[in-house]
Amino acid sequence: MFNPERLKFALAKRGMSNSAFALQAGVSVRQVSNYLNGTTTPDIKQLSSILNFPAEFFHGGELPEISEYAVSFRSKARTPQKLLRQARAHGVTAFLLNDWLEKEFRLKKAELPDYSDLPPEEAAEAVRLDWGLGIQPIGNMIKLLESKGIRVFSLSIETSDVDAFCTWHDSRPFIFLNTQKSGERSRFDAAHELGHLLRDSHNMKHGKEKPNDIEHQANKFAAAFLMPEAALRQYNSIQPTLENLFKLKSVFGVSLIALTRRMHEIGLISEWIYSRVLCPQIARLKYRTNEPYPMDRETSEVLEKALSMLRADNIKLDEIARQLAVDPTQDIKALTFQLVRENLTRYPRLIK
Repeated sequence: MFNPERLKFALAKRGMSNSAFALQAGVSVRQVSNYLNGTTTPDIKQLSSILNFPAEFFHGGELPEISEYAVSFRSKARTPQKLLRQARAHGVTAFLLNDWLEKEFRLKKAELPDYSDLPPEEAAEAVRLDWGLGIQPIGNMIKLLESKGIRVFSLSIETSDVDAFCTWHDSRPFIFLNTQKSGERSRFDAAHELGHLLRDSHNMKHGKEKPNDIEHQANKFAAAFLMPEAALRQYNSIQPTLENLFKLKSVFGVSLIALTRRMHEIGLISEWIYSRVLCPQIARLKYRTNEPYPMDRETSEVLEKALSMLRADNIKLDEIARQLAVDPTQDIKALTFQLVRENLTRYPRLIK
């Protein structure tokens, strides 16, 4: 039986308006509305062709949902609602894929502390203490998150204007990262979203509106988590030149502008040097948008291992997509950091 909610989802996932779909289908917008409210059954083959979903998808049952307040987006204010809906639909697809993977693999369960009562910087110090990280730089941010049971997926190219977001599903925390950004900025985004999961989980789980300054707080958490004040003060004797900052940013795995701002905030760079020397230099050299000496982007080790073992068992992306009734490229590959490898036998089996 045709499920109109799945048509609504498919339109959101493909970023297609009712009118755009009507034009391609050769029907009126009112007719599309009839499809969506269930009063008329559409041509399923036509839906499949236009929206690039298998026909079986439109006969499926109820899908999970991500409500507006159950998710925390970076830069939500300047992102079109259409893209936010598309990103939420992308997240729902990740839920389906994660549920499928959990039937095949024994994935780590998340037990995240709740620091909603702590200011951002204190929360960053507390989680470093709880996780035994000390003040040392984080080697691989995604690996750390996954070791704590957080599911990390990539955003699709279609939603590349969305920086990052996080949410919860069945008591599992999820983070989605933009693979079009530099490695440094992606790490900061990951730490930013971790801040939301640790300090704003109650609002997300219960669909409550968030404080106006919640994004600013998450930025402060990310800066303190990636660049602990005590760690930076070990370098208080270096001169704050661009050359020295290039070296230091590689130590902490952060962008030049994030490092410069953090050192200024904790008093290691004076106001005069920051505003009259470094910021003008960074702007002139376009380092805000073109990261100097960029690091490699991090990807999901869990997904890479899972895909490797599945491929070794001759289970390919096409088969996973078939079982989920989605498209292998637009819906599965887009979630997995484009991790499709030929050499897939070097990891031990996690499950079964």
